[in-house]
Amino acid sequence: MHARLSPLWIALAVCLFASSASAQERRVALRFQGGVEVGVPNYFNVDHEIVRPGASFTGWAGFDIGWIVFDFAFGLQWTPIDTNKIPGALNPSGLEPLVRLSFSPGVRFQVPLFDAVLPYVTGSFDANLWSFAAIGRGCGWYYCREDSRGQFAPGFSGKAGLGIHLKGSIFLDVGFQYSMSGTRDFFERRAWWAEPFIGFIYRGDTDRFGGTGY
Repeated sequence: MHARLSPLWIALAVCLFASSASAQERRVALRFQGGVEVGVPNYFNVDHEIVRPGASFTGWAGFDIGWIVFDFAFGLQWTPIDTNKIPGALNPSGLEPLVRLSFSPGVRFQVPLFDAVLPYVTGSFDANLWSFAAIGRGCGWYYCREDSRGQFAPGFSGKAGLGIHLKGSIFLDVGFQYSMSGTRDFFERRAWWAEPFIGFIYRGDTDRFGGTGY
């Protein structure tokens, strides 16, 4: 009886060992990736004497599984608006900031085949909170508002970039982003803007999520 069961126990042990080894390989393929970037947003279809180029700061982090990264980002965007040049503004006060806070879950598609560079494209959903000074109502779009409190408006972003390997796990990040915000309670029409950016990427070498650390 025991002799007949021995091959079965051996087969089960081999299967368990193979499954454990396969799971370990999958864990090692999972890496941390994160970064920071600064950009210069420029809006489309606006009076650029009123809406000036601004500045943005974004920090992000995600799970790198090779060709795909599932990430999430937090961003702050600041765009100066010259209220003195807004037609019909009741209480102009010089340059006032159009402020955008955002939380953006997204997906990054990258090409991890080269040591020197890391090309990628991304897409994300943006949960935006917009705010602007209360300078009266009546001149259209977001220029004239009676309420300066933040208002929610959803949007989307896509970008293409290139990570340039500097040292170890650090890459210089350069690229271009294109974004859209819906109207919801803030805009009277959709807002579109583009921004060049520069920053840094950290890409872990091995798996910290159950393996040998980075």
